[in-house]
Amino acid sequence: MTGEGRGGRRALERLLDRTFAIRPLLWIPAVAVYGAGRAWEFRVSGRNGFSPGPLASLLLILAAVHGANAWRDRDGDRRNRKGLPVVRGLVGGRSLLAVGLGAVLVAAIVARGASSFEQGLLLVSLVLGVAYVAPPFELKRRPILDVLSHGAGYGVVAFLLGAAGCGGPWGVGDLRAGSMASLPYTLGIMTVSLLTMLADREGDEQAGQRTTAVALGAGRAAGLSVGLAWGTMAAGLWALDLTPAVWGILAAAILALGPGLDSRTAASWNALSIRLQLLFLVILTPQAPAAFLAAILIAGATEAYNRWRWGVGYPLRAVGRGGA
Repeated sequence: MTGEGRGGRRALERLLDRTFAIRPLLWIPAVAVYGAGRAWEFRVSGRNGFSPGPLASLLLILAAVHGANAWRDRDGDRRNRKGLPVVRGLVGGRSLLAVGLGAVLVAAIVARGASSFEQGLLLVSLVLGVAYVAPPFELKRRPILDVLSHGAGYGVVAFLLGAAGCGGPWGVGDLRAGSMASLPYTLGIMTVSLLTMLADREGDEQAGQRTTAVALGAGRAAGLSVGLAWGTMAAGLWALDLTPAVWGILAAAILALGPGLDSRTAASWNALSIRLQLLFLVILTPQAPAAFLAAILIAGATEAYNRWRWGVGYPLRAVGRGGA
């Protein structure tokens, strides 16, 4: 390979390392719940408008939060063998800061055309993200609050943003109804986020990070995940929304009928998390097919990057091999 070719390859590697350091795979839950919010609004009002700006702004805000979280979690991620661009020193704190600030700036510009209600939701998302990763709040290191913040950001905010994006004025009554309709999706997000924390529990504990899974221990945290899945089912039935209701009962059954909850490996918890997210997308597809397509594109890009850059298949390996 010529010097020019090597230089081009290094430039491409740097670009991709910075892109995947912000973990676009974590956009999938937000995109899915955003699609669920749009489907709900169409059912109750018949409105089906769409402006991509608010969704793009939300994903850019999440990119900034994911980048900051990758830097804050680098010690635990090193032990959990994830976040390779950061833990291997290929993307440093300054690069992540620049990417994060740039993402927030672009998000603010893109959001200028959104409604005041959508802008308010985006501001809430940013505040939640800052509170999650930055002292003195640092919700990511506070048991229970870490799971609740995931539910609020990926559940309530994304759902309401999708519903509001369908068009039409939103008042206090709409906000109340939308918040109630988002509850089963919020509980579903919390179920999956707790499974992810269980996958990272050992590395987080060694790094001194006190997550819900670390604080409760594997057995009780696993039991809580089952309870949250049943809660998702119950809230879905209460909200007359079959998508989370069906997902909740299937998720609870999968969790309860599998191997002993306190004897699963980190890899198997990770595989369960990915499989349950995929199950949700499949159930949601008739109402929001675009969310499933977006998930395929994001997961496919992540898989291609990991294979090309590190010689490791992810996330497909976790699904195909069950994380064993």
